[in-house]
Amino acid sequence: MCPEEANLLITRMKYARAFTLLEILIVVGIIGVLLAILAPTIEGVRERAYRTNCASNLRQITSSLRIYADDNQAYPRTKYVAGAPLVEGTGTSAADPFGVGGPDANDTAAALFLLMRSQKLPAAIMMCPYNDIFSYVPEGANPATRSNFTDYRKSLGYSYANPYPDAAAAGVGYRLSNALRASFAVAADANRGSKDVTNGSGSSVKGGNSLNHERDGQNVGYADGRVEWRDTPFCGIDDDNIYRNKNRQIEASPIDKDDSILLPSSSD
Repeated sequence: MCPEEANLLITRMKYARAFTLLEILIVVGIIGVLLAILAPTIEGVRERAYRTNCASNLRQITSSLRIYADDNQAYPRTKYVAGAPLVEGTGTSAADPFGVGGPDANDTAAALFLLMRSQKLPAAIMMCPYNDIFSYVPEGANPATRSNFTDYRKSLGYSYANPYPDAAAAGVGYRLSNALRASFAVAADANRGSKDVTNGSGSSVKGGNSLNHERDGQNVGYADGRVEWRDTPFCGIDDDNIYRNKNRQIEASPIDKDDSILLPSSSD
């Protein structure tokens, strides 16, 4: 083969391996379509994994509540004054949750901190693992020397049935103990100032769900120990709204013995 023929063959081979602009655009377009198809699937798998991890945390919290009740004949709470306003996040640095300088009466966050402290739960258990909306961080202080979360909004991703009923609720039998009905909601993803919605399905109730999972729903722990994913807040006894009492109030006492209102809450 003469040099001229060899150079011509090499040139043809170079052109044969090259892509035209049209071919490149077609490949890019195909990749874009595939990504558009796969992205929702990938996000769905990711969200289901978060829900599973969240449910695992809540299952440990629910189990710990039952163990605490077995040992103390009641669910955890710090200082209690019937009818006093509900508060959260007080007395953070006190060593004794029931002593001077400890949480104020009826502190809903302190009740869950007491559970974490008494049952020696890892701080990470108290956080919802889904962090696209809230960037939860574990409580950094030693729970054995503290009485409340340094900042419950950052370190507490769950809410718990109000252990501080007013005198009227206590008078009609409201008490958190192991005698609760099986379908009483004792804990769930955080009550984040849920909107006042009416019972129904789909978008009509989405605004009443926890923000932990972008209002798609929430994991809920029940008195019998089970944890379920529910896409509506109307998932307590007799379709009770777990984020409001039966008078449709948030920061308030339950109304009767089956009225589950999960606290603490914080506005959106």
